[in-house]
Amino acid sequence: MKTRAVTLHGRIFLRANIELLTGLHIGGAAGGLEIGGLDKPVIRNPRNNQPYIPGSSLKGKLRSLMEKVYGAPQTFRVNEGVYVHVPTNEEEYRRFYSIAGVFGTLPNHKDLTISIPTRLAIRDVPLTPESEQELRQLRTDLPYTEIKWEAAIDRVTSAAAPRQIERVPAGAVFGPAEAVYSVYAGAGETVAEVVKLFGALLEAFTYLEDDYLGGMGSRGNGQVRLCAVQVAARRLKAGQYGDAQPVAEANTLRELDREQVIATLQQIFAE
Repeated sequence: MKTRAVTLHGRIFLRANIELLTGLHIGGAAGGLEIGGLDKPVIRNPRNNQPYIPGSSLKGKLRSLMEKVYGAPQTFRVNEGVYVHVPTNEEEYRRFYSIAGVFGTLPNHKDLTISIPTRLAIRDVPLTPESEQELRQLRTDLPYTEIKWEAAIDRVTSAAAPRQIERVPAGAVFGPAEAVYSVYAGAGETVAEVVKLFGALLEAFTYLEDDYLGGMGSRGNGQVRLCAVQVAARRLKAGQYGDAQPVAEANTLRELDREQVIATLQQIFAE
């Protein structure tokens, strides 16, 4: 495969609200050490003090789930004890195309000569105006959030080591979340196969609903559901960026017909 040619044919947009079925904790930096202060605060927008879901957290979780589903080898060391999947050659790139082709890779990593821009961008997700108003009016422990007490119990003496976890309460809704998938076709790739690859993103969100978002999911945090799902596309042709064309809508992700979505997208990008 040649490595230095790429063409942008348009973009596909996935928008949805993210409803919390259980409390959500995505950690932020503590403002300072205080006696009786929080052990694990949530991340907040410094301009309005509202919690939000970072696009990096959402994208990282989706990629992690796809790596686990497909058994992708953890070939790249991020830092001490942390490894992720990055293809080391063209065969590995093709074998795990639904991961590297969507979420991106590193150029010239070991024997990998393929160089394609990252197709997926995910925006930060704020609270919806309705949820922001509801949480502001509630008597929560902190603005927009609750404090969940946890404790590690000594198995012999029963001594407890309590800690405080800040969470956005269940029932809150963040949105709209927006994932932007750029239809880049590199040398040796067809537009049709790149459009079909968008289905991997829908697949990853399905796994997310059965897993968790944020921290401490094994202890009940982070169960989410996508609702008010919309898919749209904008075709770039002959230097002209067209208007967004609606592709599909569904109340929930489970109701979205993935095969029909891909078929409609194929028609749009074949014109």
